[in-house]
This record gives sequence, structure tokens and C-alpha cells, in this order.
Amino acid sequence: MANPPPESDAGALPEADEPSVEGAAGAPAVVVDALAAAVMSTAKGVRGRVLFVGWSPDGLPAATGRRDTLSDEARTALDHYRATGLDMRRVPFGQLVPATYLITGPVIDFSDTRDRLAEDQVQYTCLDVTGERRDYAVGEIGILRGIVLARQPWQAYTGSGLDVAVSTVPLYSVFAPLPDATGETGLALMFQPTIAGASNEAAFRSFVRHTIGRLLVLDESQVPASRRGYLEVAGRVAGVPPRSGLLRSLVTLRNLGFVDFDDAWVRGMQRRGKRLQGGVIRALRAIGMVEVSDGLLRELEDPRPDYNVDPLDTTRLVDMAEEMYGVATARFGLT
Repeated sequence: MANPPPESDAGALPEADEPSVEGAAGAPAVVVDALAAAVMSTAKGVRGRVLFVGWSPDGLPAATGRRDTLSDEARTALDHYRATGLDMRRVPFGQLVPATYLITGPVIDFSDTRDRLAEDQVQYTCLDVTGERRDYAVGEIGILRGIVLARQPWQAYTGSGLDVAVSTVPLYSVFAPLPDATGETGLALMFQPTIAGASNEAAFRSFVRHTIGRLLVLDESQVPASRRGYLEVAGRVAGVPPRSGLLRSLVTLRNLGFVDFDDAWVRGMQRRGKRLQGGVIRALRAIGMVEVSDGLLRELEDPRPDYNVDPLDTTRLVDMAEEMYGVATARFGLT
């Protein structure tokens, strides 16, 4: 499995050093009212600069590089996080385009050339800084990497001085590259909590599940030689046991402790069973006993695993995205 490389070495967390720009009342206008994350840039020329993303006083996605444009509540949350000594997530972007995630759109399949693989893209519909719906297309490797690095969420402080004890609220966000000439512009995907002051994990999990699902559907539609390897990951992480027949009986006996074998053996038997079924139907068609199309025969003889990602929790979905990132980078020769 390939792990996404760290953006830079850990170090002190500097304050944003841009000069303050006063508003009409002598103080800068608040840009980020509710803080969703603070990240450190490793981009050339701005390395070490802290970027803040969240929501404006109007509830729209917002980003700033200036601490003085954070609300009092956002600055308090930032100060509490700094005091923990936890490392800040690093991103290779000099500027961020903030967006509130709404829905996952289609996956865009680009045809490979004879000597080069084309990276496919997943499209997302989001709310932009003006409050308009906007579509963003992100490359498969970039979005998988962003999901993996989102494993450590921002910890938001929402308590008050009167509380005896208070737990922080995990807020998930995903940072992924947008196509530009320098490669230093990143999309900051934020997920609105269903309840004010609560975690946004449910929205983040839905986003990850749909992203993984789109990539699996695309991989399944390709001929075996053109696949990324996502289906094999799905079989390992989210494979479902046989629902009938001898293999189902063997799984039941294993659960009762009468026999012992691993899941890989079951998956292998399922694949061999599919190939055998396709071979039998092909033979029957050859002697004129059945009429089936070439497409259906290819479907039957294709040893794709049976899987179901819906029951996976957030941790297992992110783990699955990490494995998919590993096989994708290996496929593209990036490891």
C-alpha cells in the first residue's frame, strides 16, 4: 500500500504575516466566522504560511491567510488547537478555493493513449463563495490522496468558560489540486454539519462513499487490462460472502468453528466459479442450446469480486481510499 507523502517536515506553527487592512470602522472585516480548518502551505514562496478556511458570517465558504480576519470565536478555536501541540496539516497549495460540498456528480472517463494513461476525474457540485452552485472536476489520484490526508480532522472548540468539561468537535475537510498552470491552487472541500455545533462526519462519510462508488463503477466498466485495481481493493476490504451454494455452506461451517480457511481462499473460489459458469454457457451456445450475447459472456467470465461498501464506517472507508490510492499510483508509475 502506498502512503501519501507528507507535505513537509513538522515544525513550529507560524502566524500569518500579511499586513492588516483596516475596514471603515478601523478593524478588518471578518472573512471567516466559523473555522473549519487551518492548514500550512508548503508552496514555493509562501512556505510556512497558514491558511484558514471556514464559513463567512453569511454562511458561505470562505478562505483567508490573515488571522485578523477571523472572528473572535474562530481565533479562540485556533488558539486552543495551537495549545495542544498537535501538528497542522500541510498542503502544497499557495492559494485555496473554498467550497461547501453538495453532491457527487459523474466520474469523467478519459481515454488512455497508446503510451500514456489518462487520469480520470470525479465531478462535485458545491456552493462557491458567492452562494452559487458550481461544478469542480478533480483528478482521481488527487481526490483519493485528499481523502487519506483528511483522516486527522480539525478539532473545533465549541465550549464556554462555564463548562466543567467539553469535548472538541471533529470537522473534516478535503484539500485536492485544481488544474492550473503552476499546480499551486487547491480546492478546499468543506462539509456542512447537519446540526450547528456538531461534527460533519456524516456528510464527510457520504462524500467518501460516493467518491469510492463512482470510481468502482468506472473500474468495473473497463476491460480487465484497463482497470486501475480498485475492484481488487473492494473485494479485500468490502467483499461479501457467497449467498448460496457450497461456498455459503462452508462459510457457515467456518463461523461455527468446524472448518478453517481465510477470506482470500473464498474470493478465489468465487472467481473460479464465475469463470466455470461462463465457460459452460459458452459451450452450450456453441452447440446451439442457448442464445447469449458476447457481452453477457464477457460479463460471466470476468472474475470481478462481489462487494458492498455501504456498511463501512468512516475509518474503513478512508482505509479503503488509501488502498485505492496505492494501486492507482502504482498503475501510473508514481511509486
